[in-house]
Order: sequence, then C-alpha cells, then structure tokens
Amino acid sequence: MQNSASCIITLIMNTLYFDMTTGLAGDMTVAGLLHISGIKSRMLSELFSEFFKSRVEIVSKTIFVNGIKCSRLSIDFDKSAVKKRNFSAIKEMISSSSLISEKVKKDSTGIFTIIAEAESKIHDQDIDNVHFHEVGAVDSIIDIISTAYLLEKISPDSIAFSTPITGSGIIKSEHGTIPVPSPATMEILKGFDIKRIDIGDELTTPTGSAIIRYYCSNTNTSFSGKILETAYSTGSKSFKELPNILRILFLEQKSQAHDIVEIEANIDDMTGEEMGFIMDSFFESGALDVFFTPVFMKKNRPAYKISILCPPEKAQSLSDKLLKESSTAGLRIGSLKRIVLNREFSTIDFKGHSVTLKKLSDEGFIKIYPEYESVAEIARQTKTSFSIIYREILKTLK
Repeated sequence: MQNSASCIITLIMNTLYFDMTTGLAGDMTVAGLLHISGIKSRMLSELFSEFFKSRVEIVSKTIFVNGIKCSRLSIDFDKSAVKKRNFSAIKEMISSSSLISEKVKKDSTGIFTIIAEAESKIHDQDIDNVHFHEVGAVDSIIDIISTAYLLEKISPDSIAFSTPITGSGIIKSEHGTIPVPSPATMEILKGFDIKRIDIGDELTTPTGSAIIRYYCSNTNTSFSGKILETAYSTGSKSFKELPNILRILFLEQKSQAHDIVEIEANIDDMTGEEMGFIMDSFFESGALDVFFTPVFMKKNRPAYKISILCPPEKAQSLSDKLLKESSTAGLRIGSLKRIVLNREFSTIDFKGHSVTLKKLSDEGFIKIYPEYESVAEIARQTKTSFSIIYREILKTLK
C-alpha cells in the first residue's frame, strides 16, 4: 500500500439567516422569502386559490420603514375560504392536496403540529380537536404552507436564526385578553434563549415561534460568510422605539474537508478483554477513532466489526498492526472526507475545582462543553451525580 498525501478540499454551503430585529411573524417570513427566492406573489395567489377552491389574492407591497425599502405581505380572500377548522381537518387538507410536494406537506404539517401541541397543552384539549385562531385562520394556513413551499424552492443547506425577541403587555385573543408573550409562544420556545423587550405589543407570534422551532435547534446572534442576497420585510405594526423589520440573509459559507482512511475487519473469535486492549493500542499508534459495531457473520455467528479511522499517512502501519495483532484474515480500506470544527480548550474554576472546556466553532456558531474527565473527577470528589455537575457547569456558561 502506498501512502497518499493528505488532501484538503473546500465545501461551499449556503445558509439562510433570519436576523430578527423585532421578532418573527408568518407574514414577514413569507414576504422576505419571496424576495430571496425570486418567486412572484401571484404564483402563491394561484396556488392558494386552487387550494381553497376560492379566490385568494396575495400581494407583496413595497413599504419604507425608517427609510429602508421593505416588503409587506397583503392577503385578501373570499369569505367562502373561511371555515372553522380543527387541527385534524387542516392535516387532511394538506395531506390530500396535489398542489404541493411531499416535503412541503411534511414541513408545513410539522409547523402546524408544533402550534397544535402547544395550544392543546395550554387549553387541556385533545390535539386533533383543538380550535384556535393561529392554526384555524386562513392567513395562518397560507403563511405556514408558503414558508415551507418557498424554503423548498430556495433549498438552503442550513437555516439559522438570531435570538427570538418577544414583546410585552396584553393582547386580545379568541379566548379573551392574554399576556404577551402569549402562552403558546412561551410553550413553543421552551429551551431557547429569548430576549423580552418592553414594547407593549406582540413581536414573535406563535406561528413565528413554530417556524423557528421546526427549522432551528439553536440560535446565534453571530454569523459569517459571503452575502449573496438580502431581504427586508415588515408587518402591519409600527413602533416608535425600533423598526419593525425582519432581515433575511442568504450566505455562502466555506468548510474544509480532509481526507481520512477507514480500516475495517469483522472479528468473531476474540475475547472482550482482547478487543479492549487492541482498541487502546490503536489509539496509542495514531488512530483518530476506533469503534466496534455488533454484526452477524456466516452461519449467524455474532461478531464485531472493528473500524479504525486514521490519517492517510497512518493507513499502512495501522493496517499491518490490525493484521498482526487481531485474529482477522483480511481487512477493508476506504477513503472518506472528514469535516471537523475548529477546536479550542480553556480552563475555568467551578466551586474550587478546575474544569477544562472544549470550544467547537465554525462560521456562524459556537458550541462549548465541559470535558468528561473534569466533570467525572468533580463528581467523584463531591460524591455528586455526574449529570448534576454537568448541568451546573453548563448553567455557568450562559
């Protein structure tokens, strides 16, 4: 086997970043995505006129907010499109439609489900029978399906959001006056970092919250990359304190992929002790990772597949080692591309104990975790659960 030189390639990925100056609502989302996608609003009018079997007119108007040119969505429809619909009926409308793709059906149903689950919990009702204004309204159906439809057309590699911003005060709802953020918004955004500002109105709606929840697992106010396109949209509200603007950025981001080699062999006649020893031995000899996978071989014999990941320059020596020190009669070798995040290590003090932190980062996001050995040592010394120590350290990092 000849050693091959390590190769680095650059992968180009497109990210859609929602920069939420004043929260997120469905109409603002659709207006911004129409601009990014280049799709004309009349296409949505035709789609939903057929969807509801009734006239629907959707127009993207130009509005200036503090001198900034923005798009505002206007929706008009016949009263025949307005019916009292529960969640079950809406799911059936979507699933039975021949106008949208399976992906759009899946994504729009997923967004509706998030809202329905929140409303069901808040009002203590069966999810399929819940009637509520956010899901039942025609404009919400249009906003959610349009969002899924336009995102499919744009087809970004990833979608990111800034920190959700919520308002304050009291608003009217179908159930009477309720506090802002609404209970549904608060339920949907559980687990997210949010920012509440004193503005006396709703900023992030349940529909906007569900869009964030469905397409995003975390939020970040930082981003980087080449800006390919920008869109500014606004809603029907205006505020003295800040501009009611949603900015959507279409970014080109670059990641590096490195060549690595994977060495594999199936082994059915070594003890657990021997397997554990050989794993440690491969790590000491320069393997990047070693792992075992349970498999069944000929005659249904239970066995383990040993997999060794290594740099190309280590492939020869580690292959020789596997053939020599294990019971295998042969092995398999393949080339892979490996993308890794930037890594940094730092140390903090936690209640008198030293904790090593691992920081993983790339363009637009950062992840920080306490290292296992640090947490385990504190747990042993304090006779406290590992999970409790781990969570307490994470809290200090926020």
